[in-house]
Amino acid sequence: MADERMEQISEPKKLSERIFGGDKALWIVIAALAVVSLLVVYSSTASMAYKKAGGDTSHYVINQLRFMVLSFGVIYVVHRIRYQVYAKYARLSFVVALGLMALTFVVGVSLNDASRWLKIPGTSYTFQPSDLLKVTLILVLARELSKRQKVIGSTPLLPVVPLFGGRRLTEKQRMQNRNVWFDTTLPLLLPVVLACGAIFFSNFSTAAITFFTCLVMLYVGRVRVRELWRLVRIVIVVLVLALVVMNAAGVGRAETWVNRLKNFVGIEQTDTPSGREKDDDLQVTQAKIAIASGGLFGKGPGHSTQRANLPHSYSDFAYAFIVEEYGLLGAFVVLSLYLWLFFRAVMIFRKCEKSFPGLLVLGLGIMIVLQGIFNMLVSVNLFPVTGQTLPLISLGGSSMLFTSLALGMMLGVSRQMEEKTLDMKDSA
Repeated sequence: MADERMEQISEPKKLSERIFGGDKALWIVIAALAVVSLLVVYSSTASMAYKKAGGDTSHYVINQLRFMVLSFGVIYVVHRIRYQVYAKYARLSFVVALGLMALTFVVGVSLNDASRWLKIPGTSYTFQPSDLLKVTLILVLARELSKRQKVIGSTPLLPVVPLFGGRRLTEKQRMQNRNVWFDTTLPLLLPVVLACGAIFFSNFSTAAITFFTCLVMLYVGRVRVRELWRLVRIVIVVLVLALVVMNAAGVGRAETWVNRLKNFVGIEQTDTPSGREKDDDLQVTQAKIAIASGGLFGKGPGHSTQRANLPHSYSDFAYAFIVEEYGLLGAFVVLSLYLWLFFRAVMIFRKCEKSFPGLLVLGLGIMIVLQGIFNMLVSVNLFPVTGQTLPLISLGGSSMLFTSLALGMMLGVSRQMEEKTLDMKDSA
């Protein structure tokens, strides 16, 4: 066995394998999504270019191409880094990301009346710290779960809390609660609570996607199902109370979220719709028109008639625009690419011999694909408006760069699997 392993390591690799290490299918998916992005951005921003770019129809696609080149650079550099480095700096990176997220509430700027952004000093560029926070949260959770694989199946996730009027806890139960609190509750759930709570105030859908991703990771990481149900019940109660209080106090965007849900389920509102709600109605209506006119094969690249009417056809409603120009066939191809990405993440996870990198890849894959699915569901009016973009397709730099960071990590793990370096000395 040792001779065979040395022979595999010493065997010279092709140039393409040295450059594009890791899962080849995942590289193909990334390249395909990049091509779709350029086609969508170039066509969907044509009308916007005449208004904001002086008629230069290539202005936005060139900017997108620049971000794309930078994103591929991020993927390449990150996929050459051993996952052991991520494990070493997981907590530090999470604290930094959480600090940047907190900073948005002090000096952050609000774009599109939605998420909070930070402006990079000395430049005109902004970025969303929540994009970085999501990635670092998955890093930390994967790390903490991997350290507890031998005991997590028999250890409670939450301490026992006596009901009102119930018996007091015995000394033994108090000691057990203390151990649970410090061994599982704080290490596993505190990062999730801090990250999702920080994101929640500015973007409910992003917080929901992040929490669901963590919930799946906890389940796959061998946390007992009854413990997860306890957690879900607590989160639902806290969420409802938070929305009620925020809506009554006029804090955050709770009123917008509630009204979006009412509009989606068809509940008539007595108050006069705000400007934001009118925009949501306009987006949904125009998206329906775009989808209905797309047919099976679409109108063809560059032949959209809705790009001047559909707000955010290059980001929030990019999928509706794809259906209009490329039809149901194009929509199926894009959906298949995201499902293929998820399938590759699952395959890497199943073949991974170490818990930390396996959970890391699975968590990042779920996060990316869920964001894409949410965008698609909103575009076809199967879900309330969320503001989620299509990963690697929608116009923009912040989301694309941090999505590339996540993809680089996934490719890096698969590269180490091929090189058989998962069990190096400082591995998890």
